[in-house]
Amino acid sequence: MLKSIAMIFSALFLVACTHEQVYNAVQQNQQLECSKLPQVRYEECMKDFEESYKDYERERQEILSTDQR
Repeated sequence: MLKSIAMIFSALFLVACTHEQVYNAVQQNQQLECSKLPQVRYEECMKDFEESYKDYERERQEILSTDQR
């Protein structure tokens, strides 16, 4: 029983980490695409990807909670 509970918590923790890792990977990929642009457009492009995962997740949760009302 204790082993099952530990497995469930481990799985939940892994899912949470995975979402952040996916977010960061997408951000890095987009930043790489920005690096292919001329300097003026590069800076503008990079501004679009400054949001931290914490901020993204907070905004996401706000939207989800608004949709459920």
